[in-house]
Amino acid sequence: MMINENVTVERMVAGGDGLARLADGRVVFVNGAITGEQVAIEITTNKKDFARANIVEILSPSTHRVAPPCKFVAAGCGGCSWQHLDVSQHMATKVAIVSEALRRTAKISETEVTELVKVGGSVSAHASRTTLRMAVLPSGKLGFRRASSNEVVETSPCLVAHDLLNEIVATARVKNAVEVTLRCGASTGDRGVWLHDEHGRGQITGLQNGVGVGVEALVHETVNGVRLRVMMTSFFQSSLEAAEILVRAVRQAAGERALSGVDGQVIDAYGGVGLFAATLLSADVPVTVVESSESSCRDARVNLSQHIEQTQNTDSPSEIVQSNVEQWSPVPAGLVIADPARTGLGPQAVSRLAATNASRIVLVSCDAVAGARDLRLLIDAGYELEQTTVLDLFPYTPHIETVSSLQRKARATR
Repeated sequence: MMINENVTVERMVAGGDGLARLADGRVVFVNGAITGEQVAIEITTNKKDFARANIVEILSPSTHRVAPPCKFVAAGCGGCSWQHLDVSQHMATKVAIVSEALRRTAKISETEVTELVKVGGSVSAHASRTTLRMAVLPSGKLGFRRASSNEVVETSPCLVAHDLLNEIVATARVKNAVEVTLRCGASTGDRGVWLHDEHGRGQITGLQNGVGVGVEALVHETVNGVRLRVMMTSFFQSSLEAAEILVRAVRQAAGERALSGVDGQVIDAYGGVGLFAATLLSADVPVTVVESSESSCRDARVNLSQHIEQTQNTDSPSEIVQSNVEQWSPVPAGLVIADPARTGLGPQAVSRLAATNASRIVLVSCDAVAGARDLRLLIDAGYELEQTTVLDLFPYTPHIETVSSLQRKARATR
């Protein structure tokens, strides 16, 4: 049986919901609510310690509530869950979420958090996404699923998609596949499509000339003046803007000394196609890229080929290791750059990275709570947090990217 109550939203939390308190004292997470609003809710999940709810009526709306700029949100598209929140408030809200995670999960004092958390770059609100994973409607057209549903809503054109992708979405028709990944290079014009069909029977028609199809299709992107190859099955940042903002933030967090290799080789953990190694390091700086994805390693070998060919340091040769970081055998390093998936590093990976004895670690996190947990683990492993920079790389969504810099604490001497 559903229960209705009126509640006041205290704050917005990781994942994008509003947090409020029920009459019995339990926390309730309210989908689509904004800090300070009074709302009538219908409870959808009722647990002993918490509940989840949807809004039945907004009794006192926030001054930051706006009409969603995309018409497909009203039709039910679940792709951009923060379109009801004015974009001017996105960064401040994300900074607050990160700060709360550092206090609660990383156990850092409020005074320190205020000093440590910094505001970083944001991508443009419209037409920036260069990679999309979309679902297929019965008609063969492409769209996104409703929130918490398998039902697909046609979304053409998509507000946040690059124009090169919206051209594909407008004309493509798919058979015998339920999902499709689209990717383009904003700087090169390359485009590719990958059909997620287990039995290889997927077909797509209506594509523009020059659009590659299949897992071997290649898209190139130029980031920080470096041309990078990206296969359709490899991970890459959500947009060219996002990649460039992230590279700048990592450069600042690492510092020129560590990037120069003077303190030792660089470990690029979860290195993907070599984004950081290729754009931030000179060819004479030894680097080890650790990456589990086979296709990403193939891309990284191409993207770093010039770097590897020019490196003459035989004691610490540059290399690409296809491995999970948890199973990787640590080697001495001066700098570690780690960009794990949304689940974060975890204890095993932290122990591997700390075993490099790197004087500096740069942690890229795409989940505020997982990132805070990893920072606590790194602090306990002997590192001191210097700064956490919040980036807004996913417009109209609660997704948060952070770049944190940590320095190894000096060991006490007798």
